[in-house]
Amino acid sequence: MTFRSITPILLVLVSTVGCQCADTDLVEPNTEASSSSADESSSGVDDGIDASTGEPFDASHWIGRYHFENVFLPFGERGDPLGDFSLINFEIRPDSRATMFYDDCHFEEPIVIAYEWDPSEDGWLSLRPGEGESSLRFMADPDVEMLRVRLIQPCRELEFDYDGSGVAFTVIRPGASCWVDKCTTPGIIQVDYCEGEEPTEPCE
Repeated sequence: MTFRSITPILLVLVSTVGCQCADTDLVEPNTEASSSSADESSSGVDDGIDASTGEPFDASHWIGRYHFENVFLPFGERGDPLGDFSLINFEIRPDSRATMFYDDCHFEEPIVIAYEWDPSEDGWLSLRPGEGESSLRFMADPDVEMLRVRLIQPCRELEFDYDGSGVAFTVIRPGASCWVDKCTTPGIIQVDYCEGEEPTEPCE
């Protein structure tokens, strides 16, 4: 199977006694510029023009942290993720930057990818390489030609499109995720919301 065929992506967890998120590595750099929720977005964000309306683009609904969930392992549960041993967070910032934090049981160090975003047609944000990036990357794919993301209401889920492909077997929801169990038992993981990241009003 190829990377694009399974499109592995994270798992998350919710333990019944709470998350002991000792490894609270997030979508770092520049924590001071990070926003943990849409409510923390700056007022009057108008980076660019919405091509569909001609009006200044309002990114306020987009700003925040998101996590990838593997549909084969319910978020918060400990179990076998069917080959996808990843934790992935994505952050959209009001200063036209974005960051992906990608970790896996097999990684010695997580991968952090920097992007810059621009509004484009039909409600998508176009992503391009950010500071320090020599190419456009997405998860384990080091050479992507086109990458964009859109917001799906009412639950503020994200949908990625890279080189015309979506991310299979995955949903992307608000709130950053942290490791609870990073394969202390081979083939078993658990991921859950980081402290303070769980939405106060879950969307069903």
